[in-house]
Amino acid sequence: SWRILLEDLAAAYQGAPLPAKTTSFKEWATRLQQAGDPAEDAYWDTVPATALPVDHPGGDNTLASAESVAVELDEAETRALLTEVPAAYRTQINDVLLTALAQTLAGWTGQDTVTVALEGHGREELFDDVDLSRTVGWFTSLFPVALAPGGQEPGSALKAVKEQLRAVPRRGVGYGLTHDLTGIPAGLSFNYLGQLDSGTGTGTGTGDGPFTPVDEPAGRPVSLLGRRAHTLDVNAAVRDGRLNVAWTYSSNLHDRATVTGLAGDFITRMRVLIEHCLGSEAGGVTPSDFPLAGLEAGELDSLLDALDDLDKE
Repeated sequence: SWRILLEDLAAAYQGAPLPAKTTSFKEWATRLQQAGDPAEDAYWDTVPATALPVDHPGGDNTLASAESVAVELDEAETRALLTEVPAAYRTQINDVLLTALAQTLAGWTGQDTVTVALEGHGREELFDDVDLSRTVGWFTSLFPVALAPGGQEPGSALKAVKEQLRAVPRRGVGYGLTHDLTGIPAGLSFNYLGQLDSGTGTGTGTGDGPFTPVDEPAGRPVSLLGRRAHTLDVNAAVRDGRLNVAWTYSSNLHDRATVTGLAGDFITRMRVLIEHCLGSEAGGVTPSDFPLAGLEAGELDSLLDALDDLDKE
């Protein structure tokens, strides 16, 4: 909502007219409830729980004990991730980040499938007659997603995670309507906050308009007497042209060396995925790219092989 509010404040400051309002928060909430589907609840019941290893069993997961380890890509790697990587497998940045995360967690836990509490912006385009582009309110969604990278080969892992994410009903916004968010079967939460370099003042870039971000303390948003909801919190964002990924943990549960190792493994896997997607051998489509065809992955591969054989003839 800050982007919307700052755009309006900038427009008013400059004497420009304010854009028209969009769909109300109340109408959005009503439409979500009306569009509920019992089959969606059945889907959530199939998501398995993932318990993460800890260095200190029985430790109290308090906010006061929270510490963070941060890793980042350089500007060239970040630029490639944002502009070139998506074309290889028709992915979004979240697909790549979650593929690296799933590979990291699978290697750490020894499990083929890992469940992550995925946080999203919640402003999903679910209805043709609903526009949330200028609606102020708390839309954030939080839901569990089971990810199985299916091995270390970059291309197959990306395609597998991409399809698993596309299979989530209504992109996860319905989970919170019927489930207690404190009961999500995942020890790790993940949130990609987007490109924080843009859209600060008027929505057209950091250098435009009367507002720019300042690096000043804002105080604690929550009391240190509280407890953390997850064992690990992974938050990613692009700042100053670099992808920064912060891993937050409790020192009562994990040693810093453990989380540093996880963060380092994750960023190494990110670089492998980026390098692969930039290579000449990368590329491919998946069933979710053709939603009306109703094809399974094997059927699509067979069809593509047949078309390739025709081209060679």
